[in-house]
Amino acid sequence: MPQHSNTQKPLNIVAVSGGLNHPSKTEALVQEILNELADATPIQVHFIKFSEIGHLLGGAIYRNQLPQRVQDDLAKVEAADALIVGTPVYRASFTGLFKHFFDFVEQTALVDVPVLLAASGGSDRHALVLEHQLRPLFSFFQAQTLPIGVYATDRDFAKDYSIQSDLLRDRITLAVARALPILEWAPAKGQRAEVVKDKTAQANQNLGINKQIEQDEVLPSAAVPNLDAAESRLHPKNLKSNVA
Repeated sequence: MPQHSNTQKPLNIVAVSGGLNHPSKTEALVQEILNELADATPIQVHFIKFSEIGHLLGGAIYRNQLPQRVQDDLAKVEAADALIVGTPVYRASFTGLFKHFFDFVEQTALVDVPVLLAASGGSDRHALVLEHQLRPLFSFFQAQTLPIGVYATDRDFAKDYSIQSDLLRDRITLAVARALPILEWAPAKGQRAEVVKDKTAQANQNLGINKQIEQDEVLPSAAVPNLDAAESRLHPKNLKSNVA
């Protein structure tokens, strides 16, 4: 068992696996990333598995049409200190249900939230799904996608879905090592649930995937709640002249 300081506050990590089957290579991949992260720093985890909730997403158009369990999972995503998100590759992209789920996430709730991206596919040909599909999705939310993602192929797993590839394990270790300085710095650690509570309540009432979404180009962040403070540090002379 890893030894961590009792005074270190655990990171609130929400993991999402888009794998629709159980057992699932994607679930195994996300779990291995969680295990590596838990060895490095204290975490508390909420694991959302599409093998359990996929059938609940159905044909909902409004968030309040979803079962309470899925609404609760969406609230967990919005309140997370960081996300670990994994998807299998279908037809060169993530699944429709995976996209449908994130269509119901309040579009301003994930600003600056670190997201570690992962995917599994049948061959190396789909490795760029991390860059061409997942990264743009979370860029819409203005989340902070972490620099190294993890992609796995079928040959990286044993028949029991455990990881058998040393190269994949090394990639997971590298991804977590590069993520740690960002995750442990997070100034809003443990406080995002309170910050986004009103956003979640509003989304539960009226968010629909067929509604036009209008938002500012740069959204306010839970980590930097006062944009004027950031502006004063970046452009102190301009701010003084504006006040004068």
